[in-house]
Amino acid sequence: MPKDLKDFPRPPSDNGRGLVGSTSPGWSGGKEGYDFWIGELVTMGIKWFRVLDDRGDSIPLCTKLLEAGIFPIVRIIRRDPPPNDSPEPNPGHINATEEETIRRLIALGVRYFETNNEPNLAAEWKNEAMPGDGLETAKLVALNWLFDARFILAAGGFPGLPAISAGGNMDLMGALVALGRQDILLEGCWIALHNYCQNRPLDYPDDPINRSGQLITSAQYEQGAYTQWAWWRDSLRRADNIDEINALRATGKNPTQTIQQDHACFREFEYYNALAMKYLGRSIPIISTEGGYWIGRREDARYPRVTPTSHRDLTVAMFDYMQRQAPDYYFAAMPTQMIPSEEMETAAWYSSFWQRTLQKGPTRKSGLPPLPVPDTTLGDRLPVVDAVKAMSNLARRMPGVQPAPPPIQPLVVAQPTKPAPLKYVVMQGDTLSKIAKQFGTTWREIAALNQLATPDLIRAGQTLLIPRPADVEPVAAPLPPETLAVPRAARPGLSALFPDTETIEPPPAPVEEPRPVVPPPPISFEPPPAPVEEPRPIVPPPPISFEPPPAPVEEPRPVVPPPPPPLPAEPPPPARPVLAPPPKFSSLIAAPIELEWDWRLDALGIAIQPADTVPGQEYWKLVRAIYQAPDEAGGNHHIYYILLDENQKPVPNQRVWQGWSDDKTDALTDDHGETNIPLWASYAPDRGEFGPYFAWVDGLASDRVIGMGLPLKRHVNFILTWQRTVA
Repeated sequence: MPKDLKDFPRPPSDNGRGLVGSTSPGWSGGKEGYDFWIGELVTMGIKWFRVLDDRGDSIPLCTKLLEAGIFPIVRIIRRDPPPNDSPEPNPGHINATEEETIRRLIALGVRYFETNNEPNLAAEWKNEAMPGDGLETAKLVALNWLFDARFILAAGGFPGLPAISAGGNMDLMGALVALGRQDILLEGCWIALHNYCQNRPLDYPDDPINRSGQLITSAQYEQGAYTQWAWWRDSLRRADNIDEINALRATGKNPTQTIQQDHACFREFEYYNALAMKYLGRSIPIISTEGGYWIGRREDARYPRVTPTSHRDLTVAMFDYMQRQAPDYYFAAMPTQMIPSEEMETAAWYSSFWQRTLQKGPTRKSGLPPLPVPDTTLGDRLPVVDAVKAMSNLARRMPGVQPAPPPIQPLVVAQPTKPAPLKYVVMQGDTLSKIAKQFGTTWREIAALNQLATPDLIRAGQTLLIPRPADVEPVAAPLPPETLAVPRAARPGLSALFPDTETIEPPPAPVEEPRPVVPPPPISFEPPPAPVEEPRPIVPPPPISFEPPPAPVEEPRPVVPPPPPPLPAEPPPPARPVLAPPPKFSSLIAAPIELEWDWRLDALGIAIQPADTVPGQEYWKLVRAIYQAPDEAGGNHHIYYILLDENQKPVPNQRVWQGWSDDKTDALTDDHGETNIPLWASYAPDRGEFGPYFAWVDGLASDRVIGMGLPLKRHVNFILTWQRTVA
């Protein structure tokens, strides 16, 4: 049976953060032992760990990893039968000994397996006898992998399609299609990825150096003590100067290059997801089982060599992307590697190699600059280790586990039983009298219900019980978005949003006799529990202030918000815009202060909740809201945030929020004032449902956009622009 992304298990509180252990089989923990290393992994917040298995020797380590809540990804070393008995990956498949090892690991709780490695390289073939025809070679690899995959699936595991070397072009999915066997990929398979980043930035190929040949400045050229080392060109026996680097950037710019044309970078997962969409029509999981940055790499001469400092900063940025912004199909990024192996000492995070090499210069021909870097104090581990330990640890939201939007319930006359009280979180400046007035009760009733000995002493953050009226059942669902929306022209049907969907307009609401309506309880957002981390001063985000609900009116009539500011007359519906897909969407920034509103949002029940401001108060004003239908969204499903200051300039490093019924998540804008947060829960606008998500900006009072989600389970985007302004 085909599996969805939500059907694949993930570690508890998964943050997408992984690490490769060693590239040599037989590692048994060294003199420190497994417990020390697993303690280090837990402190770094590592949730995925790639290990090698040679005839069952990984079982003790996998046992301890699983006990610590870390998922092993096990690469099985295949061996020829005796008398050869050597690790020979291609061509070939697992044998009876390896099958027994896989059964034992699955019984232990391991689920993810690899049985091949970079079959596009001659070094991975017996005697380097790799066939010459590319397609036939791929089909040979695919046939052998099919043998492994069928066994692993039948045993209860999940087999990984073999990883191709970074930037490689062997198309194993295409080979399976040619063999008529691609359907197996939907039955529980995943794609192994080796997205080594070289010395390119995380957003390559969309960075300004590659796109437009951005010139380097003197400040960017300076790398402190590493300047000469970072720009060293071995063929010249000296460092490149600024003019030479700028010449390389000018001649090497690629304004139209795509990830399909050059995927030797971190974003290689997008390349393989595009292949999955091409051949399968849907995404399957992708897991990096090797990759990341290595100190000393400078394959692309337009960029500086990776130094210990940039290695630290780039890796932290990569892990932060994984826990905040990675697409749902990209499960984990695993840099290479934790401890040194015989052939990969330069890649190890825990090693004195770089301390020795940078103090004295390389002792043998290695492609590294023949320069010492004075006063190097790296010790026996790289700076990245402590930096990762100090990171915040945010659990990713998994596909399919978000709460569905609550159905809209009709008002029901209560039975003669006393209804449960409301819960209210005290805000700054609240008093019992103020709260009582908002909920149509008295301060004495609230004090009695909460057994408050000193009613005058309530504090912000305190939760109070509020008595409900006894004669009316509370409304079970939030107020419909129409009560909060800016008035608009009549909404068009859903056919304008989904051309292949029958338009079903909701019937007009029946006219009822006026009756008292009790407002729903205010939504309380509790911050997630703080992770256990190494002591380091971390500045928490500023607290979010949520205003209590408006006081109910005295006369029996529907509760409505204050009237919004007047808007210009609605223009005729414009032609559906064709918007550029992410990651960059600066061209969508709106210049005017007046709100530019995509008329299609009205048909989906999307609404604006204006910020509560007074004249002269600075706040975040929504100035543009654009909807991308399924044919415009490029397979994405995000809320995109764009933030501008008073002068229409991007606002970087600004926190934005996405909330839903019982929780929220955040993201920070980049240098372009942009960020995005994915959407998961769906809803059916044709049945009067509206989306569970709402969005706002941190720090100041903010207009909110409410009612967003995935209509009819379609992948759509919402692109929202706020500008900092004065009321």
